Amino acid sequence: MNYPYGGPPSGPQQPYGGPPSGPQPQQPFGPPSGPQPQQPYGQQPGYPQQYPPQPYGAPGAHPAGQLAEWGTRALGYLIDGAIPMAVVVVMYIISGVVLSGAASSGDSDSVATAGITVAIIAGVLYIGVAVFTIWNTAYRRGTTGQTLGQKVAKIKTVSEFTGQPIGFGSAFLRQICHVVDSAICGLPIGWLSPTWDEKKQTWADKIMKTVVVTVPETPQGPQPPQAPGGFQPPQQPGYGQPPQQPGFGQPPQQW
Repeated sequence: MNYPYGGPPSGPQQPYGGPPSGPQPQQPFGPPSGPQPQQPYGQQPGYPQQYPPQPYGAPGAHPAGQLAEWGTRALGYLIDGAIPMAVVVVMYIISGVVLSGAASSGDSDSVATAGITVAIIAGVLYIGVAVFTIWNTAYRRGTTGQTLGQKVAKIKTVSEFTGQPIGFGSAFLRQICHVVDSAICGLPIGWLSPTWDEKKQTWADKIMKTVVVTVPETPQGPQPPQAPGGFQPPQQPGYGQPPQQPGFGQPPQQW
């Protein structure tokens, strides 16, 4: 082969486009050396730190909830007792008016008829009061944890082991066990025991293993969804959208 300008060039020749000759620097294999920053235990990168749970032993604290004060419980009892009491008072007023009108007429037959009518009405009302009391104190308390009075007072009766309503049968037995609260010389000592008892229980509560706790208020309005663990993931620009590449959806540029 004839080479212009003299003979062939001296020294080794590299092919066109091949790698450069000589030793090449090696990339380090594995993680970078040196101390690495440690994340706190239980915290993930990019997430706010979780607050530790409140220690048990705070005033009124119980695994089933915040124990209700005696005054709040008394308010619930007063409301529950006021409803049937109002019915009985109205019944006595109507009975007195009917019997007085019949006696003023001087007719013995009218008085007898009025007495029978009042007795029938009173019997029906007493049955209604008994049915209402069982429904309110046994069925409603056993299934939802709240009587009508407790709903107004924002408290509920639950099992001290599960924190759930105790059911109709247990609620009915608990109502009967309130007899024990007045068993000592007719004094309501058991009713007052929540004022000094550690778990704020009456004697009926101790027999049936129940506690009365407050009902936390429900926040109003729609709430943002909560991630598991009680914290929110950080919101990135375009969170929930597919990543956009530079020039995505545009025709390639011609050079």
